[in-house]
Amino acid sequence: MVFASPDERVTVGVLPFDSKSVSSIMDVSNCTFVVVPSRDKSYQLILEYVADHLCSKDDHRSFEVDAGKKKHHYWEQNDQSDGSDASTLRAGYGLHRFSWNDHQLVCLRQHIGAPVGTSREAVRMENVVLLYPSVNAETILHNFVDTVVATAEATKKGYISIFRWHTEYEYWRNAQKARARPIESVVLPRTTKSKLIEDLDDFVSKDTKAFYANHGIPYKRSYLFYGVPGTGKTSLIQAMAGQYERNLFFLQPTHPKMTDDSLRSAVEQVPRNSILVLEDIDALFDKDRKKKVEQSPLTFSGLLNALDGVGSPDGHIVVLSTNFRDQLDDALIRNGRVDVHVPFEHTTEEQMEAMFLSFYPEEKDGTAFASALVAALGERKMSMAALQHYFVTQRRKTATEAIANIDEIVRNLDERQREADEEAKEREAKEKAKEEAKEKEVSEKAEEEAKENKKDEEEEKAREVGQADKEEFKETDN
Repeated sequence: MVFASPDERVTVGVLPFDSKSVSSIMDVSNCTFVVVPSRDKSYQLILEYVADHLCSKDDHRSFEVDAGKKKHHYWEQNDQSDGSDASTLRAGYGLHRFSWNDHQLVCLRQHIGAPVGTSREAVRMENVVLLYPSVNAETILHNFVDTVVATAEATKKGYISIFRWHTEYEYWRNAQKARARPIESVVLPRTTKSKLIEDLDDFVSKDTKAFYANHGIPYKRSYLFYGVPGTGKTSLIQAMAGQYERNLFFLQPTHPKMTDDSLRSAVEQVPRNSILVLEDIDALFDKDRKKKVEQSPLTFSGLLNALDGVGSPDGHIVVLSTNFRDQLDDALIRNGRVDVHVPFEHTTEEQMEAMFLSFYPEEKDGTAFASALVAALGERKMSMAALQHYFVTQRRKTATEAIANIDEIVRNLDERQREADEEAKEREAKEKAKEEAKEKEVSEKAEEEAKENKKDEEEEKAREVGQADKEEFKETDN
């Protein structure tokens, strides 16, 4: 008998494992099992859950470590689970007994078949077999898998989960859990912020969802966040996730192993009602669709197809971020692919006043600070990140002292500019030296080739003279 979940990810039926290896801990003739392929979004989540819920010390058989991931388990629902620097463990290959909802189950992680070639390298396929020590227990196993996925993707009031795409194994990795940032804490020009919030409120409304469905339009909304670095793009994205209780899915399409199929798979695996963020979208292609990352197998058409979202779940909010909108191909940001363009510019006087009041809420007016800062800056420009940094350094100062110390901002900006100029000069000097070395190498090679050619010519001339002498000698001899 074969069973399948609605998304056809789990199958139950013919023995897909070595019954002898399992019979040591379970009666294979009296059990129910499900098979979870490694490509399924639940695969890594199951391995993490199993590693953390083993029945006894004797079941600690083998593990796999992910040292690059902060340890936050999606099944932990308390305020202390914001993550630490500990590594994350996953169940390794072999048998593991674990518990779930007062049930004891067995997990078998195994290789299947011989290594196969892919577009990147030879890999060996694998899967997980979940077993329950009773017949007709399909519901228990399906509920376990569905619960693991639902718990990982669920949002909790005041918190958001941040996922990052694992290009090698092609699944969304639950990277961390973070406190949701209040939308009020993001300081943007009033007009920019109000228009964005109004647009988002309209998109998530039931009327809008019905409108999209009635007209056969994919229910998603795309935004382009563009402009100066350090002006609040990421902060706003995190605040949007908290405001609309959605998880964040960060995708870095410039990864050297990101293919068209991998990108499409990543977009299609993002759960409904999530926020998908494609960072530094300008780093992929120029306005002529020429690749900026030569080793990347991703094509421009593959990027467009992924953004069009054919087959992706409903309710996506997609955010493309870039510092250089003018470097993007028009097809990438046309209507339908990008619905709203949101500019992020250098700090305005309005933002200076608003941020001052956010750090000193007891003050009734922030115009004195803003006016003093504008006068001190002169022609200089500053980002919101730089202004926020100033207030952090002034956290033990009064509002009056913060205004009096504004010259520190100017000194800091000038110092940063000097450092940037020096770094630019160093880069220019290195590039010049590299170019001169290349020119010298070409010149030396040309000289060497000229010497070789001259030597060959002289040898050829000598052979011709020698041949002429021989012929003259023969004529004389005759």
